[in-house]
Amino acid sequence: MKVSSSFAVRQDSLEVREKSSIRQRVALVLAVVSIAMIGTGLGTHKVMAEPPVRADSTGIGSSGRAGSASPGTALSNEVVTVSWSGFTPTLPNGLYGVLIVQCKGTPATLADCYTAEPYPDITNGTRVLSSTGSDGTGSDRIEIRPSAYLPLLNCSEINTCSVMAYENDGQSIPVGELPANRVIVPLTFARSQADCPNITDFDVRADGSATSAGLFYDWAAKLCNGDNAVVVDYTENSSTTGRENFLAGLTDFGVTALPATAEELAAHPDYRDFNYIPIVASAVVIAYNFTDPFTGQPLDNLVLSPRLVARIITNSSLETFFQDRELQVLNPGVRLPTSVLARPLIRAERNADARILTSWFSSDTTAQAFLTGADSFRIPVTPDYIGYTYPQDNFETVSEDVFYLPRQGQRTVSLKLFYGVTPTGTAREETTSTGIIGVVDLPTAKRFGLKVAKIAQSDGTSVAPTDASILAGIADMDTTPEGLLVADSTPEDLAAYPLVKIDYAMVPKNFSTQIKVDKVLRLLNFGLTDGQTALPAGYVALPETLKSEALAAVASISIPTTTTIPTTTTTTIPTTTTTIPTTTTTTTIPTTTTTTTSTTTTTVVKEKYYPPATTAAPETTTTTTAATTTTTTTTTTTTLAPITVPAVTAELPGSGSSKSGVLYAGLIGLSSAALMGTVKPRKKVVKS
Repeated sequence: MKVSSSFAVRQDSLEVREKSSIRQRVALVLAVVSIAMIGTGLGTHKVMAEPPVRADSTGIGSSGRAGSASPGTALSNEVVTVSWSGFTPTLPNGLYGVLIVQCKGTPATLADCYTAEPYPDITNGTRVLSSTGSDGTGSDRIEIRPSAYLPLLNCSEINTCSVMAYENDGQSIPVGELPANRVIVPLTFARSQADCPNITDFDVRADGSATSAGLFYDWAAKLCNGDNAVVVDYTENSSTTGRENFLAGLTDFGVTALPATAEELAAHPDYRDFNYIPIVASAVVIAYNFTDPFTGQPLDNLVLSPRLVARIITNSSLETFFQDRELQVLNPGVRLPTSVLARPLIRAERNADARILTSWFSSDTTAQAFLTGADSFRIPVTPDYIGYTYPQDNFETVSEDVFYLPRQGQRTVSLKLFYGVTPTGTAREETTSTGIIGVVDLPTAKRFGLKVAKIAQSDGTSVAPTDASILAGIADMDTTPEGLLVADSTPEDLAAYPLVKIDYAMVPKNFSTQIKVDKVLRLLNFGLTDGQTALPAGYVALPETLKSEALAAVASISIPTTTTIPTTTTTTIPTTTTTIPTTTTTTTIPTTTTTTTSTTTTTVVKEKYYPPATTAAPETTTTTTAATTTTTTTTTTTTLAPITVPAVTAELPGSGSSKSGVLYAGLIGLSSAALMGTVKPRKKVVKS
C-alpha cells in the first residue's frame, strides 16, 4: 500500500507540473490577447480633463478691506461662506452692520445686485445681515443661485457673478453708485444646462429620484455639445413618481431607490421589459438648525435614536422634546434650544426616503414601544398615530395640526432648514429657542450646508453619514427579489450607517430605433464612468462590482430582435402560395413545415416583479384524413428573464459600444490570465 500510494503521489506530481506548465503557457497567450483588447478598447475612450478644482475666491475692497468666498468656484445652487477683514467693528446699536448680497460679475450699482426684501425670500433670492467683530473681521453664509433660480443676475459658466459685503454706515447710497465701504469677491459657476445651445427637443427623457437629479443635470450639461451631443430632460420629483411615469410609458427611463410594487406593475400591464441599473449611492439624513442659546453659534454633533426620530415624525409632544431624557443622555453637555422643537420639515410627495426612514425606526424595539403607546420614557405618542402602520412612502398629516405641513419638493424643505423657517412660517425663527429639523438626502444637505444628526447604535456609539460608513452600509444592504440593494434597517456592522440608498434607473431592454439606443448608451455609459469621478459631496461612487454589472446591463440595450407571430399562417407550396386562416382545413402540409401536435397549452408562471411574458396569438390548424380529424393548437410563449443585470460579455451591442465591450472583455481576460498563471492546480488526494 505504501508503494502504491507513493507511486500515485509521484504520478500526481508529474501531472500537476505538466498541467501547471500548460496553464502558464495558456495564461501567457491570454494575457497578450487581453492587453491587445484593452488597448483597442481604450482607443475609443477620450481622456477627460481633470474636473474643476473647488477653490476659494478672494477680492480686494476699498481702504484696505479684503474678502473671500469658500467655495468660490464651480458653483451651483448652494451655500458658501463669505469672510471679510479690515471692516469697522459693528456697534451695539447695529451701526456698521454688514450686508452680503449676490451681484453680477462687475456690478456698477446696487441695481446689479439682489437686494430685495423680505429676508429670507426663499422663492426669489436672498441677502444676509451680519456683523463685524472687534478685530474688524467677520464671516457668514449665504445661498448662491445660478440663472435657473435667480434670472435677474443670470449667473452661469459664461456669465460670471460676484458676492459683495458692505458696511451699513448709516449713510444713504447715491443712486447709480455702490456702497463706499465694500469688498467684492468674484464667483464662477459650474457648467449647467443654461450653458447648452438653444434646446428645441430632447433626445432622452427621464424623471424620478430627487437625489439623482443633481447628477443628471451635471451629466446633461457636459453632453449637450459636439457632434455626438445628447440633450437630456430630467424632471426632479420622487422615486415613486419616477416608477409610475416609466411604467406608464411617459419617459425613456425612471430613477428610483426602491423596486416597483406588485400593485404598480399590475396597474400598467403593458409596461416595457426593463432592467434596474444602479446609478449612484447616497444616504437619507435628519438635518437640523439648532443654535447654542449662550454663544449663538450653530450646534453640531447632535445624536438621535430611532425612538427620538419616531417621536419627531409622529409630532408627539414636540413642545417638550428638548427635555426628553433620552435626548439629554445621548447629547451630554450640549446646550439645546430653550423653547420648543418646530414641526418637522418633510416632503409632501410619496418618496423612497420616507420609506427608508420609517422602515428604520419602526424596526427598533424601543421605537416600537413608543409607537404602540408603551414608551419607557413615558412620552405619549400622538393618539392619531396609535395603530398607524409603518413603513410608509410619505409622511401623512394623520393628526389635525395646523402647524404640521409637509412641503412639496426637497429643495423647499432644505431652504427652510437652512434659513430656519418652520413648515407653515415665512419668517426666520430664532433658533436659540426654536429648533428646526427635517428629512433630506445627504447630497442636498451638503449643498446647503446643513448640519446632520448622528445615529445612536445599540452598543452606545453613534455613526455619522460618511463615505466610509455609507460603504459599510452598502455592504450590509439587503437584496430584493428583483436584485436591488435596499437598506438593512438593523445592520450587523455597527460602523455602518443604516439609512443608505442606491438609486437605480429603470431602463428598457429595447428601444424602437438605433438612434435612441445610441443616445441612451452615451448618457448612461458616461454617467457610470466619467460621471462617477469627482462626485459632489454626499454622493458615493458605486462599488466596482455594482459598476461592472451596471455597465454590462447598459451594453445589452438594443433595438428589438423578435417579431410578433400573426394570427394567420402562410404556407408555401412549390407552385402556389396559399394563406391559411386559423379555421382553414387542408390536406397537405409541406415537408419543410414543422408541426407540433399537442392537446394542451403550456403556460409559464411569472414570478413576482418579473416583466410579463410576451405570448403570441395561438395558431389553430385542422388536418383532415380519411379516418380522423386532429386539431393542433400551438401557443408560442416567450419567457422573459427576471429583472437582473446580465453578465459581462465580450461584445457590447449598440453603435459605438463594441470597442467598449472589447475593453471590458480584455480586462476580464487579463484578470483570468493572472489567476490562471498563479493559482496552482489542486493535488489529488489518494487514500491509502
